[in-house]
Amino acid sequence: MQAFENLYRAYEQQLLSTAHRMLGNTQDAEDAVQLAFLKLYRNIGKFKFKSKISTYLFRILLNVCFDQMKKKKQKITYQQQPVPMSYSEKPDLKLHLEKAIAALPEKMQACFVLFAIQDLKQEEISQILDMKIGTVKAHIFAAKAKLRATFFESLPGETV
Repeated sequence: MQAFENLYRAYEQQLLSTAHRMLGNTQDAEDAVQLAFLKLYRNIGKFKFKSKISTYLFRILLNVCFDQMKKKKQKITYQQQPVPMSYSEKPDLKLHLEKAIAALPEKMQACFVLFAIQDLKQEEISQILDMKIGTVKAHIFAAKAKLRATFFESLPGETV
């Protein structure tokens, strides 16, 4: 039980951050993390030690997030065109970025969040999401391109 508590303390904040970015609100993120740890506890016997425990835990969490997104059909669809932004709106950049990330397709969003926000290596993301490394790289590249287009194409005089 002590080892499980240590695991919880070590990964709780990273998992909460990831779940919040995927689901869009704190309550759903907390529920997802609790459910992920419950699933880990119930299924720890299935862990084969072929990857890191953090990889296994992130995979469980993302599966929980994907399930919640499907059940609630909660994913908000934002405009696919660049969001015009004036210089006076720049203090709200974080909000615009969060909305733009939330608008990415599920797998692309997961790859981007794990890479850019959680600072995981592409190989680990590949294991977590059970994707080929090339697919992970393509999702990250496409996510960056979409985010770049959203934020910079409509700003006058700025180049990317």
